[in-house]
Amino acid sequence: MSDTYAIADSIHVLQVDETPLLDKTAEFPDRRGPDSFTLTTTDRADSALDHLEDDAIDGIVVADDLPDRSGRAFADTVRERDSTVPVLLLTESESVASDAVSNGVTDVFRRDAAVDHSHLLANRIRLLVEHHQSTAVASQTRRRLTELAEQSNELLWVFSGDWSEIQFVNPAYETIYGRSVDSLQANPAEFMTAIHHTDQKRVIQAMQRVSAGDAVDLEFRITKPDGGQRWVRAEAQPIVEDGTVTRIVGASRDITERKRRESERATELDSPDTPVDAVPDLFYELDENGDLIRWNDALAADTGHEDADLASMTLAALFATSDRETVRQSIESAFETGETSFEADLLTADGTTVPYEFTGGRITAADGSTLGVAGIGREISTRDSHQQALKQQKERLDEFASVVSHDLRNPLDVARGQLELAQMEHDSEHLDAVKRAHDRIGQLIEDLLALARNGEAALDSEPVPLQTVVEQCWHTVETGDATLELQTSAVVRADPSRLRQLFENLIRNSVEHGQTPHTERQEDTGEQRATPPVSQSQGAAVGLTVTVGELNDGFYIADDGVGIPADERGDVFDGGHSLASGPGFGLRIVDQIVDTHGWSITVGESDAGGARFEITGVEFETA
Repeated sequence: MSDTYAIADSIHVLQVDETPLLDKTAEFPDRRGPDSFTLTTTDRADSALDHLEDDAIDGIVVADDLPDRSGRAFADTVRERDSTVPVLLLTESESVASDAVSNGVTDVFRRDAAVDHSHLLANRIRLLVEHHQSTAVASQTRRRLTELAEQSNELLWVFSGDWSEIQFVNPAYETIYGRSVDSLQANPAEFMTAIHHTDQKRVIQAMQRVSAGDAVDLEFRITKPDGGQRWVRAEAQPIVEDGTVTRIVGASRDITERKRRESERATELDSPDTPVDAVPDLFYELDENGDLIRWNDALAADTGHEDADLASMTLAALFATSDRETVRQSIESAFETGETSFEADLLTADGTTVPYEFTGGRITAADGSTLGVAGIGREISTRDSHQQALKQQKERLDEFASVVSHDLRNPLDVARGQLELAQMEHDSEHLDAVKRAHDRIGQLIEDLLALARNGEAALDSEPVPLQTVVEQCWHTVETGDATLELQTSAVVRADPSRLRQLFENLIRNSVEHGQTPHTERQEDTGEQRATPPVSQSQGAAVGLTVTVGELNDGFYIADDGVGIPADERGDVFDGGHSLASGPGFGLRIVDQIVDTHGWSITVGESDAGGARFEITGVEFETA
């Protein structure tokens, strides 16, 4: 069997039954197309086993009373060949049904219930197949993440919330700490014995903060078994469930080399050349005659010339012959106008040329006389490779968005299909709550995709009437009994689709967060947060008025709800921040859209005490 799994758009079912109940016209309750169901039917077990060997079978429906063996015996034989394919047994015997699952059967369906309701039978096998496929996808994802962690140079780890149990650690622990993974798993406190005694108190205090719900980032020293000392930087993040820190995830890396460089730089602070040598770019200084009199270590390193050679060279000798006149004119311009900027090929000691961009400025004395010119040079040959890296990054980002769209939406669709079946059999407010949870997950997926993809495409700006786009958004967002007041007829230049997304998120934010809150503990932070009443969480804002108006250089949207606390206004545009129990990405998307247009956004208090968002820097379209 292949180890690559995906939730298929169609399924192939093998039916083993003398009097088959399924045919190709079977319909699914979720309105799938006619090509979503492929059916192969046979009345004998031996023939069915041949099909299982030759065809790609996703699920099996088998009668218990086959001519050549029982359905349970057939299921046992199937399990010897394929341990995962779902097998649904049709039987009317209670005794058979009670022990069938232990004999290789995945599920049991009463034959008399399926006689006149073949669509229920078809949907049951479909759900079994999709559950199997989604489980396989999840298992494969976990396996790939484990493989990635094992290849990482960073130490990745997961502890229990009280640090008493190590739940995951990758092999990098052995490289950094010089101790075995097995020894840490046997004694989760082992890593503490490696921490330098002067740093142990800080580390313990940091661990206590994480267990209390805070993220930490700290640096400390460790001693390896061979006596060697290393510097480590560790970042730890608490995982909070129902207000309790259940797990702590983190990453650690060796920063010894960085610490060494910092120490070397510290010892050189008294050197007169330290400021210019600290500059990573080339530094040069010319006297009033244009001769090179001072430079930093980077210039000597990049040209390959010794300091003694540079002291005796003319400035022109540092550049390719074809660029020397350009350099001469640019330096003259710096003396005359006070600044210069040019591109030229730097000539190295071995005769190769490297493209650089140089800038410079005139140096003057207190009396205004010219002392010389100083500036920096930066290699530009890396610009193309940087642009290529950005392109590859965007491609990976788009691939990530596609994976999120496929691998998250498909299991969600399976859950929704199972919920529909449950609602057909039961009428319960708990099922309504499940549906709202599904809708919230769907909105979170959409927000994640929007965050991943916004900004990739160029803006397609055109004149957009605010009144029209706001009214369209008001009808697409679930606003309940809320009221809209439009106080603008302005036409702005914007990308229509992104402007609609901006207003949809701002309107949704007012409706979801504008009502009088009660207090509830947030799962992700452990802090007390304001959350909406039940009626509001279902999308029914009561008595709320949302106003969209015009500013001198933009527009605003305000409501008369409870507003946003002053101490939280600076954080509302951060991804994952939420004033209630929503995903917390809506306002981050708004901020991204505003930034893409070159606008600015601020949040404050409306005249009625609610929230007010002002978008400025907007270009109006005049008649």
